[in-house]
Amino acid sequence: MSNKNYKRIIKAVYNDETIRVYQAYNKEIAEGAVKNQRFVDPWLTTRTTWIKPSLCWMMYRAGYGYKDKNQERILAIDIKREAFEWILDTYYGDNKNNDPNDLKAYSKNSLVIQWDPERSIKIGKLESGELRSIQIGIKRNLTQKFNNEWISEINDITDIVHQIKREIDDGNIEKAISLLPIEKVYTPNNVKF
Repeated sequence: MSNKNYKRIIKAVYNDETIRVYQAYNKEIAEGAVKNQRFVDPWLTTRTTWIKPSLCWMMYRAGYGYKDKNQERILAIDIKREAFEWILDTYYGDNKNNDPNDLKAYSKNSLVIQWDPERSIKIGKLESGELRSIQIGIKRNLTQKFNNEWISEINDITDIVHQIKREIDDGNIEKAISLLPIEKVYTPNNVKF
């Protein structure tokens, strides 16, 4: 897929300390994560875990939490900004020494970044799909670090997402929009797309 014409953005809820990402899980994983403020069994560290800063994209991916039982709960996960910056810098930064023992080079192979069409509140593509939103895959080599070091807070926002869907279905688009978090364009410190 060519990306030469795509506009890449990161829109997110963030402050000086954290940036919010979203994930969808089944009830058991979601409840354990909220209760423990980290992921616990049956969450698997052996699988790639995908994080998405855009709530509209997450609602699209999970069908507002109605797509299937494995995506029925939407979690808002605040991770440390320094970790998010590390991900971007590791993935997009230069590894000039090509040393196979270099942690940055090793870690880059533990990350996947995709730029997928950003979504509207009604989950349609924005700007005919030319506006792209980041999705980050954290492979099993880094999932423990994600879970044990990067997460600051986990909240279940499924009820809000379901209310957004109800408002859309009832034709109350403005009300649905008012329920969305305020996501601002996030500009990384050391990386340009």
